[in-house]
Amino acid sequence: MRTAFLILPALLACAAFVSAGGAKEGGTAAAAVTAPGELPVVKEKVTLTGFIPSVGFIEDLRTNASAQWLERATGVHIEWLETTKADAKNKLGVLLASGDYPDILSGTGANGAGLSTQDIYRYGTQGVFLALNDLVDAYGYHLKELFRKEPVVRPAITSPNGRIYGLPAVFTDDYHMTLRQKLWINKAWLDGLGLKMPTNTDEFYAVARAFKEKDPNGNGLKDEIPLTGAKRSQEDLALWIMNAFVAAGGPDDSGDALLNNYEFLVNDKLFFDADKPEFRDGLRYIARLYREGLIDVAALTQDKEQIKPLVDGGAVNRIGAVASHHPGNFANTADPKERYKEFVAQIPIKGPRGNRSTAWIIDQVIQPGQLEITDKCRQPAVAMRWADNFFSVEFGLREKGVEGRHWAKVDAGENLISFSGQPALYKYLKVLTKEDNAQINLGPGWTRNLKNEFAKGAGYSYEEMLYNQTTFYEPFKVRRFPYATASLKEASMTEFNDLRRTIHTFIAESTDRFLIGDKDIETQWDAYVAQLKQIGLDRYLSILQETLTSSR
Repeated sequence: MRTAFLILPALLACAAFVSAGGAKEGGTAAAAVTAPGELPVVKEKVTLTGFIPSVGFIEDLRTNASAQWLERATGVHIEWLETTKADAKNKLGVLLASGDYPDILSGTGANGAGLSTQDIYRYGTQGVFLALNDLVDAYGYHLKELFRKEPVVRPAITSPNGRIYGLPAVFTDDYHMTLRQKLWINKAWLDGLGLKMPTNTDEFYAVARAFKEKDPNGNGLKDEIPLTGAKRSQEDLALWIMNAFVAAGGPDDSGDALLNNYEFLVNDKLFFDADKPEFRDGLRYIARLYREGLIDVAALTQDKEQIKPLVDGGAVNRIGAVASHHPGNFANTADPKERYKEFVAQIPIKGPRGNRSTAWIIDQVIQPGQLEITDKCRQPAVAMRWADNFFSVEFGLREKGVEGRHWAKVDAGENLISFSGQPALYKYLKVLTKEDNAQINLGPGWTRNLKNEFAKGAGYSYEEMLYNQTTFYEPFKVRRFPYATASLKEASMTEFNDLRRTIHTFIAESTDRFLIGDKDIETQWDAYVAQLKQIGLDRYLSILQETLTSSR
């Protein structure tokens, strides 16, 4: 990072903008702004101050191509206060506590400076962050288009009191991120044994037995591991299989490996799976796979990195199927043997009651709170007009690099096809690197469907493969409860977090014990359900329901 982290009181001292009532609202700005959607956004240059963690493709914001385009286009100059991502959360906390902070904060969501939706709500109700509703309605040209085309976004970034305190980053072209709970099965083994892709739990069991008994890797040894995973929600094999019985799993937003997800929206209503008879049926089936040695017991405890040597490290691949978001998590995609290409996404399997589901995690591509306007800002209308351009097609393209150097528009006569199978609108010319200093990649924005409008490259494309393999899961999606975007009321926050950890940890530990036979699924299930109630399940679900109701 070339720009030192400095707190400049003289530079950052802006008069607070305070409205009547408790929270601060945006109001009339001193500088004249042009009509929404027009460029530049001001008739005379305006300077604002901003905070941003610099990661990824930011070498220097003073010369960054995306930042320079935004300043030229809008007429708004930002005096950036930069820090590293590692230091961002602590330094932002110090800034906010001191009362001496910039006009705007960028890259402040959980993937940047680490402010949770609850943090943003708290600072908003305290008046540190302006409520943006009126500013969005008055000046949000590209934002309004986002809200129209992606109606799930506005409710997702709205706090329990109905106010919006931060603008999001929305990655709607990251299709594979929304259906990331997958199983990857060894197609080379299936073909070698003359087997078809299994479609139900009986066929899945039969394939796993064949992988164990029929030497599909051809080395004459019974060293095959039919099914495996790891103790992280993206690699949780049991929860992937559970979807044949009841909707289950999906990556946890907290980053805590003990916390998996058991809460969904079914017919737009809260649904909790881990106390249901279907969940018990799923445990019975999975426990059988463990008893018969079809699932590696290490899947309950190992890290995903421990799977890679089993795929790439020996003379042959030893893995038949593995639960994971994508092959790069369990195999080395740079390995010249390219064994990761043996694996394809296994379609969700159907259970004995006809269930076939997968966790739809649409809120994973919505990152709330990536830009806030603070109460120090004298020019909130200018700040909003400037920020609105992050959501434009023009800025989204510039985040792909410099036109003519990194990408170009496709001429009609080129007949190029995109990942989605439609005529391509754009094509890549050069791989974007950090040294190009051409992408901000941190803060608000909307990618639209840009990634999938670029032309397919020659030969094998990993991104194209992920897009195509994700389509198998589309018909079976069930929306997971939107933890990443749900805002809890301040009074419920501590209680909820304690209950969530206690309940999820108890379920995860009990699940493991049922699977390995340490607890008897037939005689101890009722006691397990009773203990769930005892440790606060009803109260926990009532908080979730209250949060869901208040967000609508």
